[in-house]
Amino acid sequence: MALPMLLTMFLLLASPEAALVPPASAEVTVRASAARPAIERILKADNLEVEQLAPQEVAAAMEAIGRGAAPADFWDAYQAHVRAWRRYADLQASARRSSPLTLDAAPGLGAARLQINRTFAEVERVARRYGVRVPRPRVRP
Repeated sequence: MALPMLLTMFLLLASPEAALVPPASAEVTVRASAARPAIERILKADNLEVEQLAPQEVAAAMEAIGRGAAPADFWDAYQAHVRAWRRYADLQASARRSSPLTLDAAPGLGAARLQINRTFAEVERVARRYGVRVPRPRVRP
């Protein structure tokens, strides 16, 4: 009889409940397998045609995406990205009300756009750690 089999039989005889506890590596595998489809679902829902939508619509659509089984580190990064979009949308709406002709030069808009890119880079980085491929952005020809 092989040594691992003897060890298993010994554990069963000594403590039957010990044999029912999965090894620590099994827990990691289960978490990763649940995380990946959750992250993929969020990224798929997030893959909006941002050039065709108003920033308020983009932010609202992103805010409506539920966490599901997404891991905390991914969700935190994604929520920072959602907040960046919300800030950009609010700044643009404010600028549109005060001076619609100089919208692109409105204070803070450029920095808000950069923050959207930075936060999405973090979302991508965390997603890749879970083995998720980030979908290509949707664009119209």
